[in-house]
Amino acid sequence: MINLVLIVTAFLIMLDFLLIIFWIFRFKEAKGSIGFTPKVSIMLAVRNEEENLVDCLDSLVRLNYPTDKVEVLVGNDGSTDRSREIIEAYTVTYPWFKLIDINEKICAGNGKANVLAHLTQVAKGDFFFFTDADISVPRNWLWGMLHGVENNVGLVTGTSVVEGTGFLADYQRIDWLFATGMLKVVSDLGIAVTSMGNNMMVSEPAYWKSGGFQKLDFSVTEDLELFKKVSKSYEVVNLFGPEVLNVSKPVSSWGKLLAQRKRWMQGAFGLHPLMIALLLAQTTGLVFFILLLFLSPVIGGILLLVHLILRFVFVYIVAEKVNRKVNLISSFVFELVNTGFMFVSLIYYLFSGPVQWKGRKY
Repeated sequence: MINLVLIVTAFLIMLDFLLIIFWIFRFKEAKGSIGFTPKVSIMLAVRNEEENLVDCLDSLVRLNYPTDKVEVLVGNDGSTDRSREIIEAYTVTYPWFKLIDINEKICAGNGKANVLAHLTQVAKGDFFFFTDADISVPRNWLWGMLHGVENNVGLVTGTSVVEGTGFLADYQRIDWLFATGMLKVVSDLGIAVTSMGNNMMVSEPAYWKSGGFQKLDFSVTEDLELFKKVSKSYEVVNLFGPEVLNVSKPVSSWGKLLAQRKRWMQGAFGLHPLMIALLLAQTTGLVFFILLLFLSPVIGGILLLVHLILRFVFVYIVAEKVNRKVNLISSFVFELVNTGFMFVSLIYYLFSGPVQWKGRKY
């Protein structure tokens, strides 16, 4: 028994080392140079987002890009709060903002995919940008993402981080830094993994050649499905830096976080096997170190400490890349809480019924 646990923990420590080594020595910066100022379409699906909308729309107003080359298309998906009123106010002040009410279903996808399918049908940009209503984008977001365009690139993914106050927000921040850091490592190894719908850009030709949201089968992770379609014919790029860093508001409760993770887990099974393995190692690996600690306290204690330090080093250098900080204690606490939370998430995923999202069940 102890030999098996030793083998597993040694393998996990090797993964910790490799993540750090690949991040340091295989990190790829954006090399593209678009050479002109293209017309861009920014698309936002909104359903009952009055608490988030102002911060999101204000960040889009502040973008460092010629306003005659930008259109912001905001789809109101049957909101029953003040979302529509807020959007309409922006369209009056900023003529490049457009409100589109979504009243019919035109695709097989979920509610968000349906909104985006409508928006892309009227979009006039050379590049389609996608983000979410709980996101604030940096001023140079458009230029930063466009720097990923080179050769046959059809889709560019930026990065995102959660920012807020309190332990729950801190937990989500470290979790996102780990996950997006691993995504960058795998992507830079040339393995197409996934994109994030809150920070994604698709060229107009790549979008329509893939069929777009209009042609996707149903999925609760519409961004992953679009990514799969585009990556069949085009190169995809993952960028990581302050200029493409979107800031997300944290999920406000553990219950809502469970519901979010249930939806993400349903899509995660469609990821590349390497990314699935890394995610499993991230979320459940600590169990083997704790088991070894009981079987052999000295060896287990040493290896557990090595594992925790290496994990901290990885998330620290990932955070540094986007001008964020992570401290050692927060990293250690995250590891302990994350292991328990992921087991609860798995039970919730298996026994909690259909996915509930924006007041709809899937």
